[in-house]
Amino acid sequence: MEWKEIDKIIQKIVSEIKDKCIIKNVAIRDNIFDILEDNCTVIYYPFENEKNRGFHIKRIVKNELEDFVYINTAKPIAEQIFAAAHELGHIFGVSEKVWKMMGYSGFPTEEDKENITNRFAAELLMPADVFKEVFLEHMKEVGIKNGKVKVDDLVRVMVMQMNAFLVPYEAVRRRLVEIGLMQQSVADFLESKEEEILHLVELLSKYQNSYLEKGTGRKTISGIRELLEEAEARENIDDFLIQRIKRDLEIVDIPEAGEREIHIGDKGNE
Repeated sequence: MEWKEIDKIIQKIVSEIKDKCIIKNVAIRDNIFDILEDNCTVIYYPFENEKNRGFHIKRIVKNELEDFVYINTAKPIAEQIFAAAHELGHIFGVSEKVWKMMGYSGFPTEEDKENITNRFAAELLMPADVFKEVFLEHMKEVGIKNGKVKVDDLVRVMVMQMNAFLVPYEAVRRRLVEIGLMQQSVADFLESKEEEILHLVELLSKYQNSYLEKGTGRKTISGIRELLEEAEARENIDDFLIQRIKRDLEIVDIPEAGEREIHIGDKGNE
């Protein structure tokens, strides 16, 4: 594929989405979940032994086709974030838009869709210009100059990038190649040493003020509390079903705060 031209289209699509969703922050990080929830129903649930980080489906609800996204919260938060950005790309039909704007005939294959959508997620979470600027600053911080570099130092910088953008190691490795900061041969070498590199990443991550490698274990569905409160206010509702949903999603009732008034302004205004 003609990735240079595709990247230009993806950057334009990302810019349009940011305008539509009123996204001002450069590094979106875990704000991606709020953006995703604004565009679909999100189901958060942990499955420890499931390889899948997330998926997107469409279902007919009240005669209308709606989007649903599942996020596996047993996965590290960085993987959840990339999965959320990837699924947002599916919701916006990014691969189909790119295919059409490139003038390609027919329809993209599933592999094409996944590759283009991954590229979209990378640009959304790690904008090329900003990613490059931050990377060069981290290089200076570690004391790396152009030319030969120790593998340990390179991985240290990559972990710093992971922490800055809250993305997985693999996303950083691919992004460095995509925007020309790393030769493909170097990326291939890192991939060939994946087991020991990932062990090094794990060790270095422990010394960052970060929760990159931790899963959240979150159990909820976007908007579920409001829906349950609405349902409980109705008559002839199956209370057993309501309580079962609360139990399965670990929803705790919020205690009444009472009617006592409090002042939240300056003391001088009391």
